[in-house]
Amino acid sequence: FAAAYNNRGVAYDARGEYDRAIADYEQALKLKPSAEGYFNRGNAHLAKRDYDHAIDDYNQAIKLKADFAAAFDNRCWARAVVGVLKPALADCSQALRLTPRNAATLDSRGFIFLKMSQFDAAVSDYDAALRFNPKRAFPLYGRGLARLKNGDTAGESDMAAAKALQPDIAEEYARYGV
Repeated sequence: FAAAYNNRGVAYDARGEYDRAIADYEQALKLKPSAEGYFNRGNAHLAKRDYDHAIDDYNQAIKLKADFAAAFDNRCWARAVVGVLKPALADCSQALRLTPRNAATLDSRGFIFLKMSQFDAAVSDYDAALRFNPKRAFPLYGRGLARLKNGDTAGESDMAAAKALQPDIAEEYARYGV
């Protein structure tokens, strides 16, 4: 019945009922520990901005499935948000080795480079992410910030385009410490 608990957890997760999802994932993990179960519970913790628990769950998922690209990607993001930047960068790089054309991972790695004041690298990763979808606010805004930090006034138009897509994008970046 572990799969049933996990599936119901996924349904709660999709509805934004993260505490109920976590309870079901915990029951599923008691019955049958799995990389996917830890990953799912980590995602629910991530959605609640409970980054330490999310990181712990991604650690367990990776321990059970060493090539779990999505777990590396999500752990990268969680670590980046809390400022554990070098391990986050290593996670993003591993995720990109496993899934080289993942725009979300490129977004995350660009964000890490931005936080590390490696602005050229940030612009490069955000450019790569935007090639997949040029209408995404997060990489547009991040590229704009990185460009401005490099003295490139084209960053202002990136930031304006990002705000047109997502009016609260500046607040989102501020919430993540940028």
